[in-house]
Amino acid sequence: MTLNEALEKSGKTYRDFASTEEFVNFLNESGLVTEDKKKEKEEQKKLDKEIEEIKKKDAEEKKEDKKDKKKEEEEAVQGPEEPETKEVHYADLKKIDNIFKHIVIFTNDRDPKNNLTLANIYDAVDALKKAGKKVPDIHVFVAASVDCDDTESEMKISDEKGEFTIKEESNLDTLIFSRLGVQGEDNCEHVVELLQDRGFLVLNPTKYSALACNKYETACLLKKGNIPQPNFCLMNKEILNDDKLYLEAMRDVEKDFSEDSDKNEDFKFVVKILDGHGGTGVFMTDGKKLKAILQAIFAIDAERQLIIQRKEEGDGGDIRVHVLTLRDRQVILGAMKRVQLTGDFRSNKSLGAETEPVKLTKEQEQIALRTAELSKMPWCAVDIMPLVKGSNPKLGDNVVLEINASPGTDGITSVLKHNFINVMLSELTNPSEFFIQRKQAGWLEAIEIWFDENVHKEYLAKLDTGNGTIASTVEVGKIEEKSGTVTFDVDGQKVTAKVTTVAKAKVGDSEFERRVIQVPLVRIGLRQMSNVHMAVIEKRDKSTNVLVNRDLLSRLGYVVVSDETHILTPEIEKVNIV
Repeated sequence: MTLNEALEKSGKTYRDFASTEEFVNFLNESGLVTEDKKKEKEEQKKLDKEIEEIKKKDAEEKKEDKKDKKKEEEEAVQGPEEPETKEVHYADLKKIDNIFKHIVIFTNDRDPKNNLTLANIYDAVDALKKAGKKVPDIHVFVAASVDCDDTESEMKISDEKGEFTIKEESNLDTLIFSRLGVQGEDNCEHVVELLQDRGFLVLNPTKYSALACNKYETACLLKKGNIPQPNFCLMNKEILNDDKLYLEAMRDVEKDFSEDSDKNEDFKFVVKILDGHGGTGVFMTDGKKLKAILQAIFAIDAERQLIIQRKEEGDGGDIRVHVLTLRDRQVILGAMKRVQLTGDFRSNKSLGAETEPVKLTKEQEQIALRTAELSKMPWCAVDIMPLVKGSNPKLGDNVVLEINASPGTDGITSVLKHNFINVMLSELTNPSEFFIQRKQAGWLEAIEIWFDENVHKEYLAKLDTGNGTIASTVEVGKIEEKSGTVTFDVDGQKVTAKVTTVAKAKVGDSEFERRVIQVPLVRIGLRQMSNVHMAVIEKRDKSTNVLVNRDLLSRLGYVVVSDETHILTPEIEKVNIV
């Protein structure tokens, strides 16, 4: 049945469809783009025969040109440069822990009956109570109605149902979930960006979430990272209406795509709107019908952009892998297989697909970790489609379909038989591992150091990105060393700390040993870091009391502006250490 026949049968015209999504639903419901299993088998046999003929032709061409043959053989032996093999770590499902006092969620629905991820968060809190662990306060805000009053001293977030004031709270004790509902809500996006600016861990940052929510930009990112994926192109009205541009775009997807649409009937394509999720706005069609369908879509919505992908031969569904990416390690939090729907090429759980446990292959583990790192999101789900063996030797056995910046957690919770939120919280126990948003700092700033719970002091610090030593340095006055500890005074209060290691520092031609201790807390501006290594010295013959090294700056997310001072903190003089 052709598109015009389907429209005539339904009694509709293009203008009867209010949106692209509605038209795509019509295509899927009409059976116009639904897979016909019997026909596919016949087409596969035909395709296999064509592949054999192409192989024979290639073999003949190679014999005719020995030079090209030798070059191809060398390339085949060498292959593409192998990516670095990443260490694989899986989450400990039995572990339950939490460091956060507050968890803030920005979402589109505060009712846990409708919002299953929110229900998982509440269930996780109950589990923490039963386990005797730290129990966080939960603050839920509906993205469409969020407001914020931000000052230097505090930040008040509110919506129609509640409010939360951030004053002493910091990146050490507060976690932010920015869910899909935040995208497109300008005011809420701004609030999330303010929280990122303060150094809070946000799952996930607005910039990288927006990229992941655009299927074409994601495909370009995957291409840049040499991640296996189906061939693709961008499609819009301008490209479609220019025969040359259209042919060039489609040949990026299928190299033998013809100007004669009748010759493209055996080519299968998956067409997606760029911002669709949950399997909506997706359909499959062949190359013969493609142009007519695209013309109908752009007649409904002339500004719409689409991504067209080559239909690869999937092996019965896809695999979703949840990955946590920290500064020094990555963790696979869980994986599940989503079984393909009967009579449909999609396998989204939101459309009714079944989920089941899956053991990842080594290739799938590496693809998931590389893709997650490339996304720059602390937590994401990587959707991988296993291919029928040998169906596309250029791609291998798996392709990435997309990266999800706001994945649901109910399906993976069911498969793991452990609350996914508890699994993730148990891996987020060391704030020094968190990736936080970059922020500019002056090369001179005030720094506050806690030597224990009761003793803390503000100093003038030099922020030195060129300092690669194992510890930052602070001058504390006279130091007494005894039995692996050091003792010194801070404003008349004695501090005794264990020496964790001895650092060697070279000044000119001289080398000095410095005792390194661990201080419980350091703060520069609004950002804090716990359990920081500091080398203590009696005196710095410099204009500052503290030298902050590259590692601490990186963990705080600060980028130093070399010609400015005190961007983050009020100006102070060097403290006189007696």
